[in-house]
Amino acid sequence: MFIDDSRRNSRSAYGYGFAGVVPFVVGLALIYLGQTETQRTLGLDLFVYYGAVILSFLGGIRWGAALSRPSGKALGLSVAPSLLALMALLLERELGLQVLAAGFAVVGLFDVLRRTESTWPQWFKQLRMRLTIAVVALHLLAIFQPMAPV
Repeated sequence: MFIDDSRRNSRSAYGYGFAGVVPFVVGLALIYLGQTETQRTLGLDLFVYYGAVILSFLGGIRWGAALSRPSGKALGLSVAPSLLALMALLLERELGLQVLAAGFAVVGLFDVLRRTESTWPQWFKQLRMRLTIAVVALHLLAIFQPMAPV
């Protein structure tokens, strides 16, 4: 059976996209299941640092899309995720989690609601919606975690 490039690309993107959720799950597992404060802190750091990297990556996607129709507004909006990610790293971890969760929600919503005549294929919007839901849900679980002393 012939599979066109768009379908092959969408399968690969789904696989890589959801593989990219794994570090969030590992960080969350350490936060919840860590036997020591050091392990739980490592999980929280992993979660926040990785979240900042991925939010910056989403800004890079927006920058690439903006290059096809360069405008000051589109290019300006594309750097916002990286600036939010940097701010999240400079704040206390718990507050950084909240900034990242809000950043992922806003960028995801913006990407999903992007005009249909955009240069992005429809499957990409569906992937972004699913990944955004997963990542924001994991952030909410991390925000409301019981960081009780051992």
